Amino acid sequence: MVKVLASKTGLAFGLAALCSVFAPTTLHAQDDSTIGYRMAAGDTLIGVSQEYVIGRDAAARLARLNRIQNPRRIPIGTVIRIPRDQLVYRPAGLAVLSSRGPVTIDGVEASQGAELREGAVVQTGPGGFVSFQTVDGAAISLPSNTLARLERSRIYLLRDLRDVHFRILSGRGEVIAPTLRDDERWQTSTPVSVTAVRGTVYRVGYSEEAELGLTEVVEGSVAVTADEAATVAQEGFGVVVVDEGLSPPEALLPPPEIENANAIQTGEAVAFEIALPEGAVALRTQLATDAGFLELFAEDISSEGAAFTDLPNGRYFIRSRGISANGLEGLSAPVAENFRRKRLGSEASVEASPIEDGYRFAWLPQGEGTTHFAFQLWREGESDAPLYDEIALPGSATVVTGLEPGTYVWRVAAIQADEEDGLLKIWGSEQRLAVSAE
Repeated sequence: MVKVLASKTGLAFGLAALCSVFAPTTLHAQDDSTIGYRMAAGDTLIGVSQEYVIGRDAAARLARLNRIQNPRRIPIGTVIRIPRDQLVYRPAGLAVLSSRGPVTIDGVEASQGAELREGAVVQTGPGGFVSFQTVDGAAISLPSNTLARLERSRIYLLRDLRDVHFRILSGRGEVIAPTLRDDERWQTSTPVSVTAVRGTVYRVGYSEEAELGLTEVVEGSVAVTADEAATVAQEGFGVVVVDEGLSPPEALLPPPEIENANAIQTGEAVAFEIALPEGAVALRTQLATDAGFLELFAEDISSEGAAFTDLPNGRYFIRSRGISANGLEGLSAPVAENFRRKRLGSEASVEASPIEDGYRFAWLPQGEGTTHFAFQLWREGESDAPLYDEIALPGSATVVTGLEPGTYVWRVAAIQADEEDGLLKIWGSEQRLAVSAE
């Protein structure tokens, strides 16, 4: 089992919440770990147990656990241990920040703002993405084809301590961990290893088919254990866990270079040229509407470049990382590139015109907004001397007559006035027309 004890951005919850919101509920998993409480002046075992512990016989249970002979005479400063599973708590407040595509929580379609309850099962399908966040910015993001369960989601009434355990059953999860105080926990698990973290950004993956666990450290450091073996992975390193044990930490692949990351994407498909880093067998490329990639929009896994279809107009951030042969995913560039998507183009065709000796060149706009068109035609091999070079043609076609026998090249451009980028002019592909002698 993988457990990630993490820490990054502290809690702001106070103890002002009414006790009625701290309702005892059915426990999903037994936990024999304890939290210490230091007895202060005026404290009694009965008073402490009534305020912080579930059950009518709480004082007796605490007395037995802590081997207290006289519950009425406990010295000030004595630390008593209280089992986590017996503490009164309220939900930790992981809520859906962003959801796109097929995502369900306990079989119901995910909705923004919905709180993820303890025991909930989350599933993302192909093209599905979801992220959860607490009020202080701790977050978990799940890409497509992931199955996970929230095992524990608690803020104890005792010192407002947080205790969260998120389990990746298959697929992947990326975590921005919170800053933890003493006795707080933020755990991420898979079935094959345990990773302990304090203050980090990391990724956890599990392949059910290969029974393969992965931990990749983006910031900070982690301690990974499997059975009796243990190792430490620093920032920029990853660990693979299999039945035979865990691998020594290995350096994550460097960020790939995205050659045209900032170009305006006007084509039918949004495509990027990305070189595989040395040692990579594939790339995972992701698009998001935010620079932190908590609002994932699409991803592509391929061995060469990346392409996305049906992408709406808008601004997006892109990041890519290499995937090694053993499944570890590498680093992305520290600052995500952003680009603009604006579909603009034309669909053009040519046919014989009813007018004698004429050809009708026609076009239709692709994309949204008011579009004008340009038309060029030249004899093959003479592109520097076009026979026609028309801009802002009216209508959706033009007729050309009097062409002598030979081969001609022609193309159509779609033109739009754009508030952000000025005048956009996108030429379509060059096409050829053979004119024969009658």
